[in-house]
Amino acid sequence: MGRNSSADQLAQALAWNRTQLTTVTDDEERERREEAIDRLGRYADLLREATAAALARYSFKLEFADGRWDIVEKEFPEAPTVGELVDLEDGECWRIRRSQVVHARPAGKPPREYFVCAPVR
Repeated sequence: MGRNSSADQLAQALAWNRTQLTTVTDDEERERREEAIDRLGRYADLLREATAAALARYSFKLEFADGRWDIVEKEFPEAPTVGELVDLEDGECWRIRRSQVVHARPAGKPPREYFVCAPVR
């Protein structure tokens, strides 16, 4: 799920605009543009912070062809969906086949949802 966030896109645009400042010959205009770029850079930082705070941790049950399985967790900004491809820490691409809810013991603990995945070959 290699998503390019709005903050990253803004930062790239600002970096490009900063390189263009050398072409502005008027000192006052250059200062005005530098200040605007700095302010937008602070805004991009705020966007990153908000995005990082909005991440939720999801559990994945990885099912291997030989019958083995493993559980891993990863943070995403939104819940994954059945059929979606996800890149996990192992470097492999996995397809979410279904969702599995496991009721916790002892009673009273909330159930856990696992996204059951198969490797994409």
